[in-house]
Amino acid sequence: MKQSKIRVGIVGLRAEQSWAAVAHLPALGQLTDQYEIRGVVNSTPESSRVAAQSYDIPIAFGSIEEMALSEEIDLIVVTTRVSLHYDAVKTILSHGKHIYCEWPLGRTLKEAEELASIARERSLIAVAGTQSRVAAAIRELASLIKNNYIGTILSSSIRGWVATWGDTISDIKNEEYLRKEQSGADLLTIPFAHTLAAVCDVLGDINGLSAVIHTRFPKVRALDSGQFIHADAPDYISLIASLGDDTPFSIEYKGGQPVYGEAFVWEIEGTKGTIIITAPTGYTQLADFTIRVYTLPDQQPQVIKTADTAEPFGPATNVKEIYQRIASDIVSGTSSAPSFEDAVMLHRLIDHIRLSSKSRQWVNPAVQTRSLPNLS
Repeated sequence: MKQSKIRVGIVGLRAEQSWAAVAHLPALGQLTDQYEIRGVVNSTPESSRVAAQSYDIPIAFGSIEEMALSEEIDLIVVTTRVSLHYDAVKTILSHGKHIYCEWPLGRTLKEAEELASIARERSLIAVAGTQSRVAAAIRELASLIKNNYIGTILSSSIRGWVATWGDTISDIKNEEYLRKEQSGADLLTIPFAHTLAAVCDVLGDINGLSAVIHTRFPKVRALDSGQFIHADAPDYISLIASLGDDTPFSIEYKGGQPVYGEAFVWEIEGTKGTIIITAPTGYTQLADFTIRVYTLPDQQPQVIKTADTAEPFGPATNVKEIYQRIASDIVSGTSSAPSFEDAVMLHRLIDHIRLSSKSRQWVNPAVQTRSLPNLS
């Protein structure tokens, strides 16, 4: 690249609160030596202009294609709802732009496979936002396991809750689509999948699984109006699995809030001790984790510090790490960020979980995940 900075265009940055506003803008704002935000595009030209004015962005594009054709843009970031990812990403890739698309990559495995194929054919940097994989705590946890900190792993289990998929939603406009299976954005595909991606990085691939998926709340009340909506998306998932070395693993995710304790608890038992990872949310892609190691019953646990503990944790923390990896991949030709190919593997694993639940059978997924390298 001739430019000293990577010029970014954002799809889906609204003037009102949005994920792009609370996570991507602050992340890029901390990386001004590497990035420059040059453009924004939304569903309408007026919305694009309002967002550009609100955030002091030079160019309000009239369409995604116009942005993708622009010589002012090097990297396009897609932060829209999942149902819009396929068309947006396909347009961007067809014009040869590098891309960072939030997870899930598509509504279906087929969509994800097609998009990954296009990116591969054009040799583009194509990154999927599975941010939990780059979290400092998850990277530290993977290092502890790899370096035999608690010995041979005997078993592992996770319990997680996410309020968004409980018996109520905050408002219909922003949350109803999360309770519709056809949207591709639900408890299984978002928080559960983010968590599963991190598990595979820490403990290795899953070589067999049995799953049960339920919709416990087919009618959900919207708190803003009192109206009830019909829901058919998963709000409960239970999975038992065998890891690559036959280590037993289980994970249970529920919509709603826990009656007591943290909303996320991950226990890893080894021959020399036990690690317990907790967080106040089951959204592991943006969770502030605490890692405790128990080696003797009569001693206080050791709290493991991560490299980033000096910096306040927030929604932008893991997104910033993704951007740092993208910069390395674009400038230096590395492959450090979660790729579209990685996303396809996760989509396949999710499809195997659906198959197991539907067939009520044990499934052996032929899915091999890639460990992300550490940035030097």
